[in-house]
Amino acid sequence: MYDAEADMPGAPLTALAAVPGAPGEPGVPAAGVAETRSFVRRAEEVPSARRFIRETLAGHPGSSDAELLACELVTNAVQHAADAAAITVVVIRHGQYVHVDVIDDGRSGLPHWREASGHDENGRGFQLVNELAHRWGFFREQTGTCVWFELAPG
Repeated sequence: MYDAEADMPGAPLTALAAVPGAPGEPGVPAAGVAETRSFVRRAEEVPSARRFIRETLAGHPGSSDAELLACELVTNAVQHAADAAAITVVVIRHGQYVHVDVIDDGRSGLPHWREASGHDENGRGFQLVNELAHRWGFFREQTGTCVWFELAPG
């Protein structure tokens, strides 16, 4: 496991080689209310994914942040998971906590941090996730990649 907390200010990042197994471990939320929707990996689907988050978390205090971060991660998957056909978004609410998985079925490449500065138009997605999420990370399996984040109250 790699913990980049020392490398990046903000939320801890956890990269896992395999799917963790127990609730409460990074990438596996405690039991809660879950909603799942899959989308074709096309730019035209990003607004639909955003609407799914908005509707799923309607009235939740973290809905705006979750919508923004999930949209960034879905956009990353559309742009960079070149061999993926589908993107699945899983939203889990557990009281005031929100856990979101964005899963692509691509088999090449890994998410990576990029430093954006000045007038760069790209490279800020993970910076936003890092600043707004309580914690976040990714794990990779033979069947695809999952980038996840959690939002906590307060």
